[in-house]
Amino acid sequence: MGFLKKIWKEISVFGLVFVIFIALFAYRQATHVELTTISKTKLVEKIKAKDSFVVVAGSDSDNTTLNYKDVCLKYLKKNHSDHIYYVNLASEKDATSYIQKTFKTDDGTVPSTFVIKNGKVKTQKSGALSYYRIAELFK
Repeated sequence: MGFLKKIWKEISVFGLVFVIFIALFAYRQATHVELTTISKTKLVEKIKAKDSFVVVAGSDSDNTTLNYKDVCLKYLKKNHSDHIYYVNLASEKDATSYIQKTFKTDDGTVPSTFVIKNGKVKTQKSGALSYYRIAELFK
């Protein structure tokens, strides 16, 4: 009888630890967000496929872009259903001309945020946006 109690106690402790582990994993999945970094070729493919999405074109070597990415992450934490793509142009020699050519725009400010609807630029916002300006893009 003592043997069964000991085994039951071991199973109970293991089950409790397992349930806590699953709960922590589920909590992390529910609260963890990130910008989806896509390559320049993937961006062009999405535009040619006439997808609708929001993309930030910036450079990881630029402090303004890095701070802006933090603002985007804060927005995504509160709005899990929204999605923002990020294209890193740090390897690009002339990021301004790349933005102008790819998005067919006159302004090539880094960072720039684009709302793409059916493969065409619907809205472009130059520079780092505030939390509330990002929220306006998704309305």
